Amino acid sequence: MRKLIYILLIGVFIACSEEETLTPMEVKNWYVITPTENMDEVDDMIYRLYEKYDLAVFYKDTIGMEDRGWKDENGDPKFYYEVLRLDYDMTEIANIQTKITFNKVDVTNPESKAAMMPLLKLLNEKLLAWIDGVDVFIPAILIVQDMEKGTKPMYVYRGFGVLGFALNGYEQSNPDSLFQRAFLHEICYGALQDSLSSFQSVVTKAFENTSASPAIIKECWGVNYETFVPSYADRLLKVNNMQSYYDMKVLYMGKKEEALAQLERDDLTETERKKWESEVNLANNVIAAMDKQLDSYDEYKAYVEQNCPENFGLLALATYKSDGKTYYNVPTAENDFAAYLDAVLDYDKEEFMKKYEAYPYVQARYTLMEYVLKGAGFDLERIRADIK
Repeated sequence: MRKLIYILLIGVFIACSEEETLTPMEVKNWYVITPTENMDEVDDMIYRLYEKYDLAVFYKDTIGMEDRGWKDENGDPKFYYEVLRLDYDMTEIANIQTKITFNKVDVTNPESKAAMMPLLKLLNEKLLAWIDGVDVFIPAILIVQDMEKGTKPMYVYRGFGVLGFALNGYEQSNPDSLFQRAFLHEICYGALQDSLSSFQSVVTKAFENTSASPAIIKECWGVNYETFVPSYADRLLKVNNMQSYYDMKVLYMGKKEEALAQLERDDLTETERKKWESEVNLANNVIAAMDKQLDSYDEYKAYVEQNCPENFGLLALATYKSDGKTYYNVPTAENDFAAYLDAVLDYDKEEFMKKYEAYPYVQARYTLMEYVLKGAGFDLERIRADIK
């Protein structure tokens, strides 16, 4: 949709360039907060945010109107209304999976309006402070009561020229952490796209060692993982199911070892010797039974370990269930980005490198993510200290 908009705009610019004369048009800045007398605490806080960060916060999606000389069919004035949009699709019919719907904040009484104060304070003390002076642009903020993308609840969403916050995030556990992380995910992924090619190419390069076609590898995000690792789900399930048998085998191998050590003693009574011989026989029977259950366990385990997502530079796979079976997908590029952003916030570099010392692709992507964030101006030490 955005590509279509750009094409249309280019067409407009070309058409304008062919005109012999152009009449300059003054473009109104709608994202201005003007103080009024007797402002309540919410409006006062919004104005102070605007003064401090030069960023407008709104709680109504219609933010202004003007007379552009338009007339309706009856010749009466037809006013232009400036409306904030969270949805990129400007048509009446939108993809139900991507359509953004929301309910407005109730500002009909002081109590319901005051529900915005915790979010406004969070914006002031942390969120907007984190991006002050950073190479990230937010045109405006729209606070709504709740919003959904398709049927999925969203608490922060970067829409068409506006960043949306949903107050019902405060109904969730640890809401400040929810808003903090969702805010960083949304603004960073959109703002840092031009810097992410190397970060994402680590995964596509790793997938080149599989039998998948180059075209699929290039567009790997969100694709079924078995496109690159055949039979992964089946073998992982078998390994997980066999794990209890393996644990039982290890347990009885220990019991057998203990019993054999006891049988080496010279001071055993006949009763004690028979007891430990019985323990050895029991252990042998259990181990033999477990070995039957563990047929191909080592082969499957080696396959799963060799083809785990970390070996391709992924921190995790996306999962979904259908007909009682679990399926695994490569995460979307956005979710993959969010996972690494969280990793940078949750671990210092030394700790992360030690945890993933067996996975060089993961280590490389952590380093790239940290480099991109610092290059954009983010103070990671401050954010790590602030974030919950």
